[in-house]
Amino acid sequence: MPHRTTNDKRLTTKAKFLKYLLLVTCHLSIVFLLSGCSAVGSNKPAALQVTSVPEASIFLDGKHIGKTPFFSDQIKSGEYLLKITASEASYVDKIVLTGGTLTVVNRELSNNFLAQSGETLWLDSGSKRGLFVSSLPGEANMTINGRLIGKTPLLVDEIEDGEHKITLTKEGFIDREFTIKASSKYQVMANVTLASEVAKTPQSSPVPLPQIEKVKVLATSLGFLRVRREPSLTAAEIGRVKTGDELEVVQETKDWVQVKFAGKQGWISAQYAKKL
Repeated sequence: MPHRTTNDKRLTTKAKFLKYLLLVTCHLSIVFLLSGCSAVGSNKPAALQVTSVPEASIFLDGKHIGKTPFFSDQIKSGEYLLKITASEASYVDKIVLTGGTLTVVNRELSNNFLAQSGETLWLDSGSKRGLFVSSLPGEANMTINGRLIGKTPLLVDEIEDGEHKITLTKEGFIDREFTIKASSKYQVMANVTLASEVAKTPQSSPVPLPQIEKVKVLATSLGFLRVRREPSLTAAEIGRVKTGDELEVVQETKDWVQVKFAGKQGWISAQYAKKL
């Protein structure tokens, strides 16, 4: 058997290090979320930490800010469009950075969005307390420190201060686990994505994928709906779709849906997209 070259060994070592760093971050970085940031205020800079496997470029509102693993505690608070991209694999979502707190984004990227997994964790410094967890897909079983609590989306009003291990499981999907540090001063928010076992596991023969989600384009005053390159009203228009068109969903945010159309992918307003 031929020996691997020195370069191959270095690449393998780097990949293992990045995966190890992601796992450590999933379990430990959120602990800093509360213990390291005690003051909240719009006039204070916000902190952002992003990890990914594989290494990826990070963009905030279209501006390249670095590569993973990334950390900065000098970002202006506000709403941003976050994009994490490596080759043809990418993840896009809106995040809100709050002054004096850390937002953590962990992501395992894949060319197949159904094979991606990760979590975004942040703080709600209002009057709410406890832990709120949502997931994609929904209805995932959630355990805290090994005890089954219920199904997502789930609000846990009463949770003791300190560290807690959170695990999400769902049949047909790979388990996701991370650690938080709860405090009576804040509500910890977690948005978790589970990877499909079918999409994640290499198959020796064709296997049916999970049912493809589609949306139907609703009527607009213009008689058509613009498709944009990014989920933003200021993003470039790359095409148009007609009322009644049924489009395959790639991913979605609160206000936008990424769809396949005419051999391309683009974003349409969720306001004019009805799930089928």
